[in-house]
Amino acid sequence: MRVMDHSPLLVSRRQARQLVSWVRDMDGSRPVLCRIVKQGRYAYFSNRFLIIRWDVDGLDVPDGSWIDLQADMGEANAKPDALRNMANWARLVGPRASWDLLDADRWHEPDEEQFPDVSGLFARVDECGHTVWPVAFNPSYLSGVATMVLPDTFSPLKLAPSSKDKVTASGWWLMGPDKRVAGMIMPMRTNQ
Repeated sequence: MRVMDHSPLLVSRRQARQLVSWVRDMDGSRPVLCRIVKQGRYAYFSNRFLIIRWDVDGLDVPDGSWIDLQADMGEANAKPDALRNMANWARLVGPRASWDLLDADRWHEPDEEQFPDVSGLFARVDECGHTVWPVAFNPSYLSGVATMVLPDTFSPLKLAPSSKDKVTASGWWLMGPDKRVAGMIMPMRTNQ
């Protein structure tokens, strides 16, 4: 039997600003992606290049409920909605504030926008039915190696395992776009 965790699921102001930044980079081209959307036990954000998933099991809102990540410009002199609009909230609160994703009052009712079903992308089973364990890297080391191998912050970082056997235990190559500089990083040991 699974025990539900009813403790708050907090998004820090810094994390909220990152989400808002990704939405701003989309220039409103896909309005359905300018939000966090509940699908079953999880809530998701995606900008087509990445997906963030939160376990909101126990949240009592219908599937399709959403939190707005686009700053509401609204009418002049109107007070911005900081209760259900995370972009407005992130502009108005102090640096130590946090947003509880399990607070049902913060969610909008479902509307006609259909967020893509991304739940299958988080499966940890390969085509043979074997469990696939994630690879974890120390963020500061990964960022540092990226700084060394990339000519700028806009180039894609290519990662490849150094061995097809024991992929989670061997080093991973990191290469810049011209392959002239390479680095290697060892994954961290994790329990999951």
